Amino acid sequence: MNKLGLLGPKNTFHDIARKKFIPHFEATFFETFDEVFQALQNGVISKALVATSNSSSGLVSNNEQRISKSGFKVLDKFELPISLFLASKYPNTLASIKKIYSHPMAIKETQRYFSKYSNIKFIATSSTSGAIDEAKNNNEESAAVIASKEAIENNKLLIISEHIEDDPNNSTTFQLIEK
Repeated sequence: MNKLGLLGPKNTFHDIARKKFIPHFEATFFETFDEVFQALQNGVISKALVATSNSSSGLVSNNEQRISKSGFKVLDKFELPISLFLASKYPNTLASIKKIYSHPMAIKETQRYFSKYSNIKFIATSSTSGAIDEAKNNNEESAAVIASKEAIENNKLLIISEHIEDDPNNSTTFQLIEK
């Protein structure tokens, strides 16, 4: 069994890391880190790829602690450069955006960029790709998402702003683990 569990859906930064560093694994996507860890513990998947830290916003969830407490073995670590984009289903400008969906880490990694826009409400989602699904389903004209360029292009959204991360050297550490 060569099944790899990771945070989904497709085109999350987890999926981008998988494609770049370990493309030979068959991906099984989960909605939450809890589900990824549970599937690994129960043998539903043989390995998992989980983000553990970001260079500009710190620890990702409590994944580092979960790995050590569960006794999971770290097989490898990967460092993925993170570039964030703002996009919408509709032709918008930054000034017309009222609501932004994204993963809490992506929101945190763009705080300085959005500091002049106190009118924008941020909605946390389980992943950056999940934010795209939520924004598309809600069909709000003044809504946008923070996500990867790959996820935005694959979902045919319109890019409003590129490279909006506060730190141009932003990166996330992912760990490949097994039981």
